[in-house]
Amino acid sequence: MDDVIRKVLEGDKEQFRVILREYNEELLRIAYHFVQNWDDAKDITQNTFIKVYRSLDRYNPGRPFKPWIYRIHLNQCKSAYRRHKRHMAAHVPLDSSTNATQETREFADEEAIIMYYVQSLSPKQKFAFLLVEIEGYSSREAAEIVGCADSTLRVHLARAKQSLRKKLEASGIRYE
Repeated sequence: MDDVIRKVLEGDKEQFRVILREYNEELLRIAYHFVQNWDDAKDITQNTFIKVYRSLDRYNPGRPFKPWIYRIHLNQCKSAYRRHKRHMAAHVPLDSSTNATQETREFADEEAIIMYYVQSLSPKQKFAFLLVEIEGYSSREAAEIVGCADSTLRVHLARAKQSLRKKLEASGIRYE
């Protein structure tokens, strides 16, 4: 990847397609798991690549590229999440009083219900859960991507699982 980056920085813009091909699918999938909407996920991923392209001259070739690009992507996901949260807060009636079983009736299967509750996790917990439990990264790999210690990521993951377990049990679903 270092040769590709060097060529892009030297002006060969077509080489950036190599980076796109290498990372697009994974980043898109992570963004989708984060926002649960393919159009939004595509926008987030596109914004990530624009940011990567504009920031490529600040990349340190002495460090691995993958965690660098993923950190940019996770920051884009966080920004989208904050915008979405503000938008939803402005459109949710103040007197909406629904309980967990009412919220989950519309879901056909347990996986959809789990993903529904994943959306309610804090961004750090959500990243930890998505990267380790959904995408299959080790906690060490996920910690490197997120930019924290492995032990910190494992704490976020444990708290995410604990929160999900409580919400799912309140909905009558056994979580293991």
